[in-house]
Amino acid sequence: MTNTRVLVLRHGQSEWNALGRWQGQANPPLTSLGIQQATDAAGLLATECPHFDLVITSKLERAHLTGQTIAQILGVPTVHVDNRWQENDAGEWQGLTPDEIRVQWPGYLESGRRPPHFETEESTNQRVGAALNNIAEENRGKCILVISHGGVLRLLRAHLGGQDQRFPNLSGSWFEHNESSGWHLGSLLYPLQLIADDLRNNGAVE
Repeated sequence: MTNTRVLVLRHGQSEWNALGRWQGQANPPLTSLGIQQATDAAGLLATECPHFDLVITSKLERAHLTGQTIAQILGVPTVHVDNRWQENDAGEWQGLTPDEIRVQWPGYLESGRRPPHFETEESTNQRVGAALNNIAEENRGKCILVISHGGVLRLLRAHLGGQDQRFPNLSGSWFEHNESSGWHLGSLLYPLQLIADDLRNNGAVE
């Protein structure tokens, strides 16, 4: 029985990433560095899966353009948009920097509290879990690439028993589905770090 393999990656650097602003479901575009990150990562992804059958992205531009860039380089003809993969709604914090949040919501970041209209973990897990299950149902035995968001990745791995951790741009995780035993956590993947390490080991980076 062949497992369904799904690689979920965070998008490339956006303009608000560069400014340190909390994005949520706002739609800032990729920076030129973000596009370059997607281009650089694509070559390494080809070694992770010889043939991605499908690329799925959230509807937010930073994820969609990342997915389109990678799909074009890898020769994947189909890029689907699934709104369920978008970032969790940051509510009142959308567009704010951590320093601004600390001024307006003192103690919240340090204690893990969220403002009233911040999307709950339960809500995010429900929609993302449904999207992941749909992939397994519709793409049995295939290799699928999903371009999503850091908050989604954190919650998804934690929901399946992994450690809570942050994901830099263009990093992510494999998830594998077996028809008998369901979903299992796969390995973490840091393409940009691996590329930098390879360049350093070959003397290209001083």
